[in-house]
Parts: sequence; C-alpha cells; structure tokens
Amino acid sequence: MVDEPVIPQHSQPTVFWPLMLLTAFIVTLAGISLAALQYHQHSRSILAAGDTLFEHISERVQGTLNQTYLPPRQALNLLALDPLVATDNLEQRLTHLPRMARVLTDIPQLNSLYIGWNNGDYLMLRPLRSDSIRERFQGPDSALWMAWHISAQQQPPRVDHVFLDSELQTLTSRQPGFDGFDPRARPWYQQARTNESQIITTPYVFFSTNEYGTTLARQAGAAAVLGADLTLTQLSRSLADIQITPSSERLLYANDGTVIAYHDPRRLNGLHQGDPGRLRHFNELGSTLLAALSHDGYSIERQTSLRLEGRQWRVLQQQLDVTGAPDTYLALVVPEDELLADAYRIRRESVIMILLFSLVVLPLSFLLMRSRIQHSQGTTSRL
Repeated sequence: MVDEPVIPQHSQPTVFWPLMLLTAFIVTLAGISLAALQYHQHSRSILAAGDTLFEHISERVQGTLNQTYLPPRQALNLLALDPLVATDNLEQRLTHLPRMARVLTDIPQLNSLYIGWNNGDYLMLRPLRSDSIRERFQGPDSALWMAWHISAQQQPPRVDHVFLDSELQTLTSRQPGFDGFDPRARPWYQQARTNESQIITTPYVFFSTNEYGTTLARQAGAAAVLGADLTLTQLSRSLADIQITPSSERLLYANDGTVIAYHDPRRLNGLHQGDPGRLRHFNELGSTLLAALSHDGYSIERQTSLRLEGRQWRVLQQQLDVTGAPDTYLALVVPEDELLADAYRIRRESVIMILLFSLVVLPLSFLLMRSRIQHSQGTTSRL
C-alpha cells in the first residue's frame, strides 16, 4: 500500500496571506468600480436633466415676457379707437383721462400713457405713485395724477402741467416754458409711423423717473401715435425667482448686449456717469464670468459646456420669440460642480459604504479562512 504524501503544515499559512490580500483587492476594486459607475451614470442623468431644465426655464421666461407685454398691447389697441384721438385742445382731452387712468391702474408696470398728434400736440398721463416722483414734478401732496400737455397750435407751443386728485379733479396747474420737446421727433413715434403693427423699443432709462423699461407704441389712425412706457423691473424679479444653483447667472439681453433683466436687479441701477440714458451691457454687470462669455458675441445661440475661470459651466444662450420686440436673448450659466452636487454626494457615500463593507467583510473572511486552515491542520496532524 502506497502512503499518501503529507503536506507540510507550514505551506498552508504561506498560501493564506496572499489569498487574503487577493480577496481584499478584489472586494475593494469591485466597490470602487461600482462607485465610479454610479457616479458617471448619475452625472449623465443630472446633466441631461439640467438640459431639460434649461428648456423649461426658457419656455417659462418667454411666457413671462409675452404676459408682460400682452396687457399694454391690448390697452393700446382699445385706446386707438377712443374719441380722444379726434380732440384738438386741452379742455376736451381732460374729459378722456378716466379711461387712461383705468389702464394705468390695472397695469401697474406702466410708467405712463401718452399720445402724440401729427401737428405736434402731446398729452401724457402719469400716476404719482411715490413722494419722490411727486416732488420731482413739484406736485401738491394730495396729487395722485399728473397730465402733461403740449399745444403746438401756437408759437411758442404752450405747455401745461395739470395735477389731479384720485377722482381726476384738477388741483392745480402750471405753465412751464417750452423746452423744445416734439413727440414727432421721438424714436417711438417715428418707428410706429412706419409700422402697421405695434412696436416695442429697445430698453432704455426713463428720464423722468430714472426707471428702466421699454416703450410700446402704435398708430391711432392717421392722426396720432399712442405710446406706453413699461417698466421691466418685474422681469428681473422673475429671473430671481428661478432657482438653479447658488452661483448660476440668469439674464435677458438685446442683440447689442443691452441687459433687459438680471437676477440681481441691483446691478442694473449703476448707470454710466454723464450718460443717464444708457443701461449696462452684458459685460458690464461686474461679473468676470459674463465678461468672458461676451467675447464670443451677443447674437449667438448655443447649449454647451465651457471652461471659464477654472470651472466647467453649462451654458444656454437662446433667442426668444417675442412678437414686435427687438431681438431678445436668454442666457443661463450654471457651474457643473454645483449642478452635479448630488452625483458627488452619491459617489462620496458609495466610497464610504465600500470602506465600511470592507472593514466588516475582510475581518470575517480572515477569521473564516483561519478557522478552516486550523481545522485542516488538525485533520492532517491526526492522520
């Protein structure tokens, strides 16, 4: 009978440690690979969701723009049929102010309503909504409305400032000297006279109130042009309400770079010294990020990823469809590291879970294998 070879006892511990190291390596590698796979999958999903979010924001902003312009558009269409257009003196025109006042009350974003006649006559109605505006025009404390009228039927033209109470009853009036204002020379008048449909001017700063906005205008038959000054402050508030990430940039701008609305409206108030009628441009908001982005131009549409200021950014620049308005663009700029914050968190948690799993599994594997080896050694010694 041939004796079976006896395995030396010291050979099994020699095999034990390499086997333990191999097991630890496989467990760790599998865990890290799983964490990396989860991270990349979540990154792709979040970036895709971010692109979809951009589309929804674009649709929302475009809807907000159209809703902002719609009420004054409708009001001008109705006022174009008003008998006010056929009047020819201040006394007649004052009787038509209630309808203009109703429009200004129902649409608080309107700064003023006015009409310019082909002969140079002009009538504006303005609500005096604050003490600062009332003091600017030197109106009495009880005045809530101001009518500005120019009669060009005499030379020099006569100017009347009429202050009215809440019932549109005259409180007082003044006749300041004529300052040369002619409605027919204004851009809103000239643009409307050459267009059959309503026009919307490029945003600018209103001289009388220092607010920024735009003018909507349309012809009122062959005799006159109606205009409405619309403040755009609400658009900036709408952008501020859109929360993406803490460092994201949201703005609306014209094709020449003039900013129409910005999520931080305080930055729009810094007008250029000596040039009170000019708004800030895309690259003048105090953001080096936007300044860098503007190097590619303003009239550009894209949805891409760019590296700016040492960070990767998701960028959307898209032209919005607003009937009658100058070309209007929306820009959304979002840092990818903030957009992918959830993916980073999941990756970090996965690595921690793998380490905890390894701390539990590897000692158990060590004890199990050691027990089996000791059992094997005991069996061999008895043989």
